[in-house]
Amino acid sequence: MEWTVKGGRLTCPPLIQGHVHLCQTLFRGCAEGRRLLPWLTRRIWPLEACHTPETMRVSTVLGLRELFSSGCCGMLDMGSVEHSDVIVETLRACGARALIGNALMDRGPSYLVRPLEWLQRESERVRKACGGRVGYAFTPRFVLSCSRELWEWLAGEDPETVRTTHSSEAAEEMEDPSIREAGGNVRLMDDLGFLGSRTVLAHCIHLTPGEAELLAARGAAVAHCPWANLKLGSGIARIPDLRSRGVTVIVASDGSACNNSLDAASDARLAMGLASVTGDPGGIPGKEWFRMVSRTPATLFGFDTEGDSVELELTPREEDELHTCDDPWKYILELPWPCRVRKLTCGGTVLYEDGEFPTLPELPMTVGKARETVLAGAERLA
Repeated sequence: MEWTVKGGRLTCPPLIQGHVHLCQTLFRGCAEGRRLLPWLTRRIWPLEACHTPETMRVSTVLGLRELFSSGCCGMLDMGSVEHSDVIVETLRACGARALIGNALMDRGPSYLVRPLEWLQRESERVRKACGGRVGYAFTPRFVLSCSRELWEWLAGEDPETVRTTHSSEAAEEMEDPSIREAGGNVRLMDDLGFLGSRTVLAHCIHLTPGEAELLAARGAAVAHCPWANLKLGSGIARIPDLRSRGVTVIVASDGSACNNSLDAASDARLAMGLASVTGDPGGIPGKEWFRMVSRTPATLFGFDTEGDSVELELTPREEDELHTCDDPWKYILELPWPCRVRKLTCGGTVLYEDGEFPTLPELPMTVGKARETVLAGAERLA
């Protein structure tokens, strides 16, 4: 992993989002001032339930515009219960690297959940729609929205297929009887046969003693989403401690509705700052932080990164500083990526260049109309 500078342009590996919800890009700023469970039940689930294929395409394209222009060419995406095939179609057409699954929920509000048999059929339909640089991942929402029968189904699926869920995110989530009785969310995931070397657990803030070691023993990875964790008041994942115990960590943005940004470099910068408080300011070098938001998730997801690169514009002062600073990779992550990215290439395909998105489709409707559609429907459900 190297960086070069020529003609005022810094070239380095592009970023990979280890946990994102493209279906929620349209909801930016629509679920403010709430903790996780009311955020889900009163806003996000009603909003997701009111997506149409057209509004889902708008949300996906908006999210990809933001990802590409901030230097990200790959992702692990959790779709919604319905219309995830629209996300797959858009991803395949634009040439990005991705793993995606339809959100699995058979417990929760009747307007969104589906029976297990329906979810199994939909999963197979979405999986068949994948191809090229887009692969399938199993994406159960979290323990509170999935029956034991659903987890048993997943335990019998191919262990080489990437699987991801939310785990140990909020304190109120941990009060669920099934989590308490198991001795923690990660232990419950292990009891249910979900943990393995192709498992990614988002958040992992509220771990019980011994759960970090269990993650390391199973080879499961943690997707750290610092801005989302702070915005929802969930807490701070202790990344230095997780890494010291042998846990693989990747950094991600989560969704626009709980971050208000899909700028992975900004998330990495915040993660570095929080780690200086929960650990040692020099405990994790910049190159490792950069790997956590680039090569580590790419390897975990099985992405072939040949022909991938991103170019950022530097001022003469920044170029001088970069060549003489103590930690160049930290310096690079602390640059304002969204206003500096000039070109993003994925497998030789240009996804973004100087404000243009040559592979993305046009929006099927205006952003305003799409937001009005989902917001009006959600008001009737909430």
